[in-house]
Amino acid sequence: MLYKVFIDDSGQKKYKNPCSKDFIENPPVFKEYENFWRDNYFVLCGVRVKQDELGAINKSINKLKNYYFKTHKVEVKSDWLRNPHKRKKNYLEKFDITSEKLNKFGEKFIDIISENKEKLKIVAVVFDKRYYGDAKRKKEEGSPLLKTTQLIFERIQYAGGYHILVFDQMESSLKVTVGQHNKIINIFQKNAGMDKIFVDKYDRISDIKFMQSCEENFLQVADVRAYNIYRQFVEFGRDWCGKNQKDGKVFMETYSYFDRIRCNFLFNLTKKQARGVGLTCVPDGEKVNWDILDGCFSNKKTP
Repeated sequence: MLYKVFIDDSGQKKYKNPCSKDFIENPPVFKEYENFWRDNYFVLCGVRVKQDELGAINKSINKLKNYYFKTHKVEVKSDWLRNPHKRKKNYLEKFDITSEKLNKFGEKFIDIISENKEKLKIVAVVFDKRYYGDAKRKKEEGSPLLKTTQLIFERIQYAGGYHILVFDQMESSLKVTVGQHNKIINIFQKNAGMDKIFVDKYDRISDIKFMQSCEENFLQVADVRAYNIYRQFVEFGRDWCGKNQKDGKVFMETYSYFDRIRCNFLFNLTKKQARGVGLTCVPDGEKVNWDILDGCFSNKKTP
């Protein structure tokens, strides 16, 4: 079976906050230090789709774009959909569309993702910068982008089938021999600069490519998904399951759009668990088992 995995990121690739154990033991409160948490987390997100199912989903996305924008040549970016200035520049004025219609488009775009939960699978890694000291930050192992890339490769290796990976372009050139592109290829070929993990050779990855997201609908899907996951961790931290109660029942705190895509995560078929398969946060010492798949295996909605 051949799959394509479309990969994009959300959050800051670089470090902004100093290293301090106090940030781990006594983390700042989100409502008072929102910028700290925005700078702390980085997410790399892959969208895994069977090669023979790409066409039908792509057609649905283009149909949606044509309905709202009168053209399918529209780039969907989470930042453009949210930022008032970028909304106006890239959508409202450019396509003569109202804010209300743009909001409806965004909702429908998420609907396509959630409605295809069996076909559009998420493989994502979240990087928590607080746990990386000054020495490690200077190495490849402490690079948010490179460490999450290595772990995405590892998850894909164990997912079954063969894969072509398509990354959103990170350099001015699409060449694989420059900048971050070259470092990603070096991880793929020999885990260059990284600590050893459980995979010596990624023989389930057939090829790695880089593309501009404006030319690929599924990179745009990856962009939106990456942001939804990023917001979940920024707002609720890494331990957002099982600590809150309502009417005597434990409930999971979720960012609303994360809740709508949570059934898309790749999971362990035996345990029906997404942690460590479709969703990982590094470092993963406590192995928190986020109960994100509750209600995903039936037609009934979770109370």
